[in-house]
Amino acid sequence: MLFFFVIGEVVSFSLYFSGFYSQFNIPNILSSAIVGFLILIFLIKSSGFSNKGDKSLLCILLSLLFWITAEFLYGYYSGFLNIDAYPSVADLFYLAGYIFFVLFLTLMNKTYKIELGFILSLIVTFSLFVFYILYVEIFIFGLSDFGGSTYDLILLFTYPILDLFIAIGAVVYYFRGISISLNKEHTYWIFVSLFGFFFFVADLAFGYNDVYSITNTNYNFDLYYNIGYLLLGTAIIIRINYIHSPKKVIN
Repeated sequence: MLFFFVIGEVVSFSLYFSGFYSQFNIPNILSSAIVGFLILIFLIKSSGFSNKGDKSLLCILLSLLFWITAEFLYGYYSGFLNIDAYPSVADLFYLAGYIFFVLFLTLMNKTYKIELGFILSLIVTFSLFVFYILYVEIFIFGLSDFGGSTYDLILLFTYPILDLFIAIGAVVYYFRGISISLNKEHTYWIFVSLFGFFFFVADLAFGYNDVYSITNTNYNFDLYYNIGYLLLGTAIIIRINYIHSPKKVIN
C-alpha cells in the first residue's frame, strides 16, 4: 500500500511539474483518487463496513468522493470545454466534500470532547479581518478593482473558513490526543492539519486571483492542492498503521 501511494504521488507531481496537459487537472485528479483509495482501504481494515462501523469513516470517504468528482469536473470544464471552471458546478461538489469532512471532525469530537467555541471564535475573527480588508480596499479607498461576482466573493470567504476549521480543529485534536492516547496515534492529526493549511493557502490565493484578476492562470496554485492531498494521504497511511500496531493497555 505504501509503495502504491509513493508511486502514485511521484507520478502526480511529475505530471504537475512537466505541465502535461495541465488544463485537464490530471495531477489533482490522480492525487485525490489515491487518497480516496487509501480511505477505502482504511474502512475495510477497520471493519468500517460492518454494522458497528464508525460513521466518521464513511463521512471522510464521502468527502473524498465529492472532491474527486469536483476535480474531474474542473478538468472537464477547463480542458474539454475551455471555459473558466471557477466558479462552476464543480464548486458544489467541493463544498459538499467540505461538509462531510467537517462532519467527520464533528463526529470525532465525541471521542476528544473539545469545546468547539474556541475554534469557531478563531474562524469568526479571521472572517471579520479579511472582510474588513476587502471592504476598505474595494469600497472605501478603491485601491483594488473588484473583477468578480457575488458568488466569487462568497467562495473567497467560504473555502478558507472551511480550511481553517480543518487545520485548527486537527491541531486541537492533536494536543488533546497527547493526554488521552496510549499509542501515540494522535500524530496523524498533524498531517491532517497541514492538509487544511495548504488547502487554505491555495484557496485564499485562488480566490483573490479570481476576484482581482492578478494572473491569467491558476495552475501555479494547483501545487498547494497536490501537496494537501499528499499530506492527507500520509495521515491515512499513519492511521492505517496504528490499526494493526501493538496496543498498549493499562493494567
